[in-house]
Amino acid sequence: MQQDLTLAMERLQEAVRSTMRVLGPQLSEPIFGLTGPQFYILHQLDQKGKCTVGELAESMAVKPSAITAMIDRLDKHEFVVRDRDENDRRVVHIRLTASGIETLNQVKAHRLEILQHYLSHLSPEELESLIHVFEKMAKVAPPVKSE
Repeated sequence: MQQDLTLAMERLQEAVRSTMRVLGPQLSEPIFGLTGPQFYILHQLDQKGKCTVGELAESMAVKPSAITAMIDRLDKHEFVVRDRDENDRRVVHIRLTASGIETLNQVKAHRLEILQHYLSHLSPEELESLIHVFEKMAKVAPPVKSE
């Protein structure tokens, strides 16, 4: 039984490695001037409406200083704006601009095209199984902790 599990893990690791060797660069290449982490920040802001640097850092499991540098670049391209909290001026919220929303939607559409290309090779049943397995693994995976 242990040998079967070990063999299955090795096959899975090789399949993931081979897939990500091709798919990873396509999904993370800078598109419309965005890197993968910058895309993630815009996506988080789109989902939550606004976030602090600390909240973004925690969601990405990085230090706030790393987020600040990315926010500076996103702000320079007018994809995000910083707003001071009215009740506590020390708190700064980051939110998307109209340009940020438009760019995010363009990147999402591009990424969707890439994923559709690869996932179209699966039958509907295979796709459902793939999703089910990842959802099941996500339920047992511990939450990511920031440093």
